[in-house]
Amino acid sequence: MARFPLAIKISNLVVYIFLFSATLYSAFGPDQSKDSPYHDKPTYISPAPFVLGVWGLIHFLLGGFVIYQFFGAHDVIVDGINWNFVGISLLNSLWLALWQTDHRILAWITIIITAIQVSYVYHVLKRHREEGCSINELIWVHAPFSLYHAWIFVIAVISTFAAFTHAKSDEGPTILMKILVVIGLLVLEGTAVGYIEKFKGDIAGAIVIDWALYGIAVEQTDPVIHWSAIVLAVITSLHILKPIVQKFRGSSEESAPLLG
Repeated sequence: MARFPLAIKISNLVVYIFLFSATLYSAFGPDQSKDSPYHDKPTYISPAPFVLGVWGLIHFLLGGFVIYQFFGAHDVIVDGINWNFVGISLLNSLWLALWQTDHRILAWITIIITAIQVSYVYHVLKRHREEGCSINELIWVHAPFSLYHAWIFVIAVISTFAAFTHAKSDEGPTILMKILVVIGLLVLEGTAVGYIEKFKGDIAGAIVIDWALYGIAVEQTDPVIHWSAIVLAVITSLHILKPIVQKFRGSSEESAPLLG
């Protein structure tokens, strides 16, 4: 049993407001060409801006999470997630600051640590999900962290390219860059398939990565990168349909929940 449960819940609310405010400022600040982490430092694996709508959905669900915590799911939030959401929010905000100030290596290190902590929470929730939970807990606790887990992974991949490869230029990618990007796309696609096959049909996480793959295909004009992203996005979409079809057919043993 975690100590200071009320302190955990109040802290969750405070850091959520802080992260939400930092994200709004970074995206809609007075100088977007400099401040927005989503419009500068382009890489050959960066998705189109519309993909960032996922982050808005995650913020909405996390907002529901910090409200719902005062009314339900005490055990999983206080004893399971514990202080981890506080750490995740602060680390995510630190990544925004480091990214904006062009400290790319430090930003990469920060997002990797963030991804590890989000992964820990994700697996805690997966174990609790197997024990059963209410629809409200599914929507306001499990869903936001399932989406968050996949989104942080996408950001980690983009941050890796931003930190260790040359920025996107008018000259186009080199052969080595094309190879590296295709490898990155395969990693994204493999992770999305893993959500379906390994994590018992976590369609929410897979959709986030699939959405990013389509966004990369739209944003990148190089034929190799563009078509690789399209092919892998379609393959991922087919995997996403698999548990849906199984559920529709009433195959209870093979079907899976729509949210991780």
